[in-house]
Amino acid sequence: MIRLLLTLALITPLSGCVLLDAYLMTKYDPNEYKLITDIRSQAHKYKEECPNAEQSKTNAKHIQGQTELFMMYSEHIPRNKDVQAASNELNEIAKDLNDRYNKAPVSVIFCKLKFDNIENSAKRMQSIIGSRPR
Repeated sequence: MIRLLLTLALITPLSGCVLLDAYLMTKYDPNEYKLITDIRSQAHKYKEECPNAEQSKTNAKHIQGQTELFMMYSEHIPRNKDVQAASNELNEIAKDLNDRYNKAPVSVIFCKLKFDNIENSAKRMQSIIGSRPR
């Protein structure tokens, strides 16, 4: 009987913590998921347009605007620190690419690498956001 009571006493707080963690966990946000999916899709498309310098300059400006929008959207979602930090880093990558286009001509390889980096980062963030409980 004592073992049973001891076991129940140990299980109850643990399950309570699990329930509290599940409650406090950031829930799935379809808008956040759509924004990061759009960024990933655009980066994939823009990577192929790197040989056209003028179009790539426009694309770099556009994707930086999109990553900034995503960063601002995710910054005030409660219990969303990981995505907030990742969105800041993603915005820095896009900002760096846009700044480089504003300073001097950018090589096709550099352009493709930056858009590839944005696409891969967005893909990782997409899997994190998409796996949240609904």
